Amino acid sequence: MSLRGKFVAASSVVALATLSVSFSAVWLAYGVAQARQLDAALLAEAAEDALDASSANGLAAGGRPVLRRGELGPITKYGAVYDSAGQPMAWTSNLEASRPRMEFIRHTFGAPFDVWWNNEHLRAVLAPIPGDRGQALLLATPRTELDGDARDLARRMVAAVLVAVVASAAATSWLARMLTRDHDRIATVARAVAAGDLSARVGTTFGDAEMDRLGRDIDEMISRLAILVETQQGFIANASHELRSPITTLLGELSFALRRDRDAASYHESITDALISARRLKVLSEELLVLARIGASEPERERVRISDVARAAIESARPAAEARGVALEADCDGTAVQGHPGDLQRLLRNLVENAIRHSPCGGLVRIEARQNAEHAHLRVTDEGPGVPLEVRERIFEPFFRLAADRADGTGAGLGLAIGRSIARAHGGDLWVDDSSRGARFVARLPASGPTSAGT
Repeated sequence: MSLRGKFVAASSVVALATLSVSFSAVWLAYGVAQARQLDAALLAEAAEDALDASSANGLAAGGRPVLRRGELGPITKYGAVYDSAGQPMAWTSNLEASRPRMEFIRHTFGAPFDVWWNNEHLRAVLAPIPGDRGQALLLATPRTELDGDARDLARRMVAAVLVAVVASAAATSWLARMLTRDHDRIATVARAVAAGDLSARVGTTFGDAEMDRLGRDIDEMISRLAILVETQQGFIANASHELRSPITTLLGELSFALRRDRDAASYHESITDALISARRLKVLSEELLVLARIGASEPERERVRISDVARAAIESARPAAEARGVALEADCDGTAVQGHPGDLQRLLRNLVENAIRHSPCGGLVRIEARQNAEHAHLRVTDEGPGVPLEVRERIFEPFFRLAADRADGTGAGLGLAIGRSIARAHGGDLWVDDSSRGARFVARLPASGPTSAGT
């Protein structure tokens, strides 16, 4: 059953139960009120008849009581006087054929009760005849009109309940349809997205503020999903391209070397070229694995001093710096962060290697670390040409390289992407800041308090 069907069914059940209980209470109250009116009239009539039967004027020849009243207002009256032994002594004309036996009507005096006689439902009362003779008067009247009114009221109430439940179900169905039309639209969009249509959007709903917000959130989620899918497809295409280049070179060199017999120098040259391609392929594969690993699991974090990370990164990058004639300098104070030492070292090493690669001969790469109460800021500054404003975000995309980098074939365009991923995995970020000279990369990381020098 659909949500709308369940809503309508639940509403109908609640309406049926509520109206049934309410109408039943009204029906019972009406029946009690009608019965009380009849009982009051019956008791008053019984008192008068008992008094008449006890008087001298109410005695027939032989001293037997008589009943003169044959009507209880407009209602037929049944009456009989019984002696102390329970035998009928006098009765109304409508009881000439037979009288109720006392064992069927023995009740407390003055307490009205129901009795069936000759297939007729009667309301009766037993009253004592004044005097010392132990006589009792049975006075009864048919409940026909009372029962008929109760049945008629019951039929009307049942009809009213059915009409009310049907009306309630119709109104609830309409209301559910109005309230769930936005849900239907969202469900349609979700099914379209699941089928691969990332252009589907919820758009504007029908005025409900919460549904409008949900629709906007879903549209934003679909937009981000579309970007993610597009990025993933681009990443796979770029990775395939970057991997194909060294693999093609490697296969070409090996095939060329085996095409015919060569001297040792030629073999050495081919093997050297193949080894360069293999090393490039190894570095690219490692960087792809690192990029895939970051964020996939939560590494165990510890208190890390930036000075230790900077020292390790400088030592790792020193051969490249010396080859280009670039000086390295670090000023890290007592800054400490919570993180994974290996990942933080890779982040800083990537930034330093990128700075060395873009620094001129004789340039300086400076590493600085400062912190406040909440964050540590790690800055790597070089004296190269800087990063154009329009590509400051794109350089963090995997495989993106500036024109100069593509021309000399340096790097695969993964270093900065890995660096930003590491920073964000640690709850921080990485960006390019304004600098009067060269490029300045800033990594913001959660601070872990100052660390004294030498500790």
